[in-house]
Amino acid sequence: MSQQECACPKCKCAVDRSSIEKDGKLYCSQSCASGHADGSVDCGHDCKCG
Repeated sequence: MSQQECACPKCKCAVDRSSIEKDGKLYCSQSCASGHADGSVDCGHDCKCG
């Protein structure tokens, strides 16, 4: 089984069991799941995606 990427458009992180599900899509962090509404530019996994 291949790893699934975070649903955040610019994020390259793989999602796992601890991922956040929102609207049927999987995200690697709350930041990505909220569309970076808090103004963040990363997801906390050393990835600039916001």
